Amino acid sequence: MPRKCYGDPTSLCHNKRVKELIKNLKNHIDFFMRSQLRWERTIPRDRPIPSRELRFQEEIREFLDLLSWEAVLQNSRKKEWVVADVGAKNFSLAPLIDTLFLERNCEVEIHGIELDAYRRLSDFYTRADYGRFFAAKARDAHFHTMDFMNFKKPSDILFLLNPFVTAHPLLSWGLPLKHFRPQSIFQHAYELLQLKRGALILSCPSREEFKAASEYALNAGFLLGSPVSWKPQANSLQKKPRLGRICYSNELNVSDSGNLGSA
Repeated sequence: MPRKCYGDPTSLCHNKRVKELIKNLKNHIDFFMRSQLRWERTIPRDRPIPSRELRFQEEIREFLDLLSWEAVLQNSRKKEWVVADVGAKNFSLAPLIDTLFLERNCEVEIHGIELDAYRRLSDFYTRADYGRFFAAKARDAHFHTMDFMNFKKPSDILFLLNPFVTAHPLLSWGLPLKHFRPQSIFQHAYELLQLKRGALILSCPSREEFKAASEYALNAGFLLGSPVSWKPQANSLQKKPRLGRICYSNELNVSDSGNLGSA
């Protein structure tokens, strides 16, 4: 997207660019350091799931219930599914995803993919520590500390919830700009799903990002399903809405009446 600058471009745009470069350099150093200083710990398996994460699971289920993604499951004769949560953070959605398939008497192999897996949380556990903890709460789940571009397993469903499709959120979350590759991520997702005629579950927190993500999906070859909108309540854990849709890798698995082929 073109950079918009107002006033004197030699001052405003230059200052903005300098701040972006400084932030990028800081993120690059911080990301490198936490990737090297891992200091992993094991969270006891019998520890209850934190109430905050239970509430997050409930809200994500509310969002998923707005989509026609269940028809994707019902329209298939598959009994064994391969699912991946891309940008899984602490992989707290693993038990929810497992439950969704268990309710339909389906076996599911779940993968959580997180690039920034060694970010340390307020209780001094890392995302990777929690990733293994939540993986153990599902029947067959695996947490991977890796770049999604290196994930090669053909999949039936990929969850891409709030991907970085503009640079500012990526920098704000502490990642260096070298990892800002939205078109490559959508293209890789399409290639993993196409072999199994799979579907991408997409969400974004703003209309600007949702429009950009939908355009990246279209450019990668996806067909776009109907858009839906989840709005947080006053007591919601998430403070931003979720704008989402199903992106289909094959016209044969389309299960809703969206304006296919347009953003």
